[in-house]
Amino acid sequence: MKRKSTDISSYFKKKSTKGGVKEMAGEQERLSNSEEEEEEERNRQSSMTRIHSQQQQPRDSQHHWSQKRGRTRQKQVLDPKQPHLKIFPRTHQGDRRRCFSKDWYNTHKWLEYSQSKDSAYCYACRHFSLPSSGDSVFTSEEGFKHWKKATFKDGGLLGHAKSEAHTNAMLAWAEYEKSTASTSSLSASLNAEYNKLVKENREYIKVVGETLLLTATQNIAQRAHKESEGENKGNFLAIMKLLAKHNPTVKRKMTSQRNATYLGHDTQNEIIDCLAEMVRTSVTSEVSQSEAFSILVDETKDLSKKEQMSFVIRYYYNGSVCESFLAFEAAQRLDAAALSQKIIQILQKHGLHYKNHLVGQAYDGASVMSGKHTGVQARIKSEAPLAFYVHCNAHCLNLVLVDSVKCIPEANCFFSLLQKLYVFVQREMFQGAPRELQRLIETRWACKYDACKTVRDRLSAIIRLLKEISEEQNGDRAVEARGLLAQIDLKFGSLLVIFTSVLGEIKYLSDILQSPQLDLGTAVTLVDSLVDTLESYREGSLFNDIWDNTLTLTEQCNISATPSGRQVRPSSLLEGHYLFTPIVQRQERTEKESFRTGSFIPVTDVLLSEVKRRFSKENCVIMKGIQALHPCSAIFCEKDVVFPFASQYNCSTEDLQYEIPQSSTKCLNCKIALALPVSTASCERSFSKLIKTALRSTMTDERLSNLGVLSVESRRARAINLDDFVDVFAKKHSNRRIKLF
Repeated sequence: MKRKSTDISSYFKKKSTKGGVKEMAGEQERLSNSEEEEEEERNRQSSMTRIHSQQQQPRDSQHHWSQKRGRTRQKQVLDPKQPHLKIFPRTHQGDRRRCFSKDWYNTHKWLEYSQSKDSAYCYACRHFSLPSSGDSVFTSEEGFKHWKKATFKDGGLLGHAKSEAHTNAMLAWAEYEKSTASTSSLSASLNAEYNKLVKENREYIKVVGETLLLTATQNIAQRAHKESEGENKGNFLAIMKLLAKHNPTVKRKMTSQRNATYLGHDTQNEIIDCLAEMVRTSVTSEVSQSEAFSILVDETKDLSKKEQMSFVIRYYYNGSVCESFLAFEAAQRLDAAALSQKIIQILQKHGLHYKNHLVGQAYDGASVMSGKHTGVQARIKSEAPLAFYVHCNAHCLNLVLVDSVKCIPEANCFFSLLQKLYVFVQREMFQGAPRELQRLIETRWACKYDACKTVRDRLSAIIRLLKEISEEQNGDRAVEARGLLAQIDLKFGSLLVIFTSVLGEIKYLSDILQSPQLDLGTAVTLVDSLVDTLESYREGSLFNDIWDNTLTLTEQCNISATPSGRQVRPSSLLEGHYLFTPIVQRQERTEKESFRTGSFIPVTDVLLSEVKRRFSKENCVIMKGIQALHPCSAIFCEKDVVFPFASQYNCSTEDLQYEIPQSSTKCLNCKIALALPVSTASCERSFSKLIKTALRSTMTDERLSNLGVLSVESRRARAINLDDFVDVFAKKHSNRRIKLF
């Protein structure tokens, strides 16, 4: 039925090779009505098969398949061969030389002309005639070439057009063209419907993913206790139902296919995993470009009594220092070998080249982490020689306060009294959370300052409260209130003023040390500034200010300015005499001097010694070296400071001897210096995210890690391209019931 040759004569050559011209002329692809229907059905099925196969192809190959189908249709629907020659061959017929006329094409659309045979043929009869129609000159191999009779009314072209066989062939040709056009329109309509379905499915998955992204970044629980029962089916389904009221597509998808709503808990986990993986990919790509990075690791126990490790990456990228959260990992064992192996597995899992690019590692001061020979830091350094260990400076500063309080008995008693006041006021006066007083917790860096400041500001109200309770008839409460009230004296007020002032300076440093953008060089400068401040407290001017503040506080709270110890009495031999010795003035001088020597000097000396001890370890060599790279530093480019830092990272000191004099007028851009960690405060902040709460304690470790990434890195999560998310989800989802491309 299809003719692929450039001339009609090839059509008859194929027929003659199978057994003669006359025999094959009767086998010229003549289609009966039943054969036409079968052919039409086959075309329709093949079109549907191509459409189904197209549904399995990616979106970027749809254009290729549509072009291929178009070329196939062009081969099927070929017009008759009607060459338009300037001069047709002339033959001697009758009394003149006659030839074929191209004007006959306009009158008879079925007419064909063969240049090699110089003959005319009927396209309709050759391809669509019935088997019983018989032979005709217009279907023979020689064709019609009697041009003299071509325009006769009862013969030639008009006579053939009036024949019954030709009429039936023309009807069959018209039906074929109609069926071909309908098949083409059916294919186009199916393609349009499929594309519309894919678009709706992708929009629906976007809504589901964006809803889960919202709940994850806002730390909202997604599911209820039982989603299939009760009115409360969880926040996620409630938000989806709300969106369905305003979006017809979402409503139709949620109600039409119950087994493909993509709202189940397994699908939620898959979508959350895809979103979290896209955030992690963004982080790891930036780390790969930065070339140098450090790791920050800390552990804590969650509500389900599992030890969770928080894993953070610090690196320099695009002009700023970044600390990006990577994962929560459950630690089955807490020995150094297991923890170091877990850290290496996390680095390998995310494709981080730690052996050559890991330049720092920061942990707390636990022996299992900071052990010099078999600790985690030593094991990691054996795998990554450039990974320098940094003890979290914020933890170091907190240990300064803890050790100072333990070394001074008066300070230890003072903070114990603050804790007793907190417990008494919380238990006896207020049902629920305390109003103002702060609880003292050793692991919280700023709690001591907050507690001292709150008590100082509310001391008069606390004293009035204790007096009222002490006058009640309730024995236990009254006795405890009298005991607390008796200990609030001049010494308590003086220690309260001292620690409020000193801890205020330390809190400022503590807050800065927790900043992700802080580098070790700046941290050294801040520690030196704290040392200078504590040394200045020993001077008379600052001490006099603290003493004046103490007297003002005692006067406001009606606290006796005389010590509660034994009073000095004048001798009985001097009775009846006027005394010129200023006993009272000597007593005032003694109180001030005893406050200075007994409380003020010991507190400042112990704090100074602890700060110098905690911040004068091996890591200070690195810290001083980084500080020497800053042009504004007083030790900028000093060889004695820069060379030890350079030797830690296998830098040639011989080259530095020539480079340092030339670079003394410009700022050195050192990625290693900026990538070195200062503290593990980012890990502590990740634990503060209320993800695994009491009502969500059965959450799996993988889901906790994924939700943690989306919550901590909420800025990256909100910037996710939802079209890319749908593509990732469609590739990873193993049992896809709806078409997404």
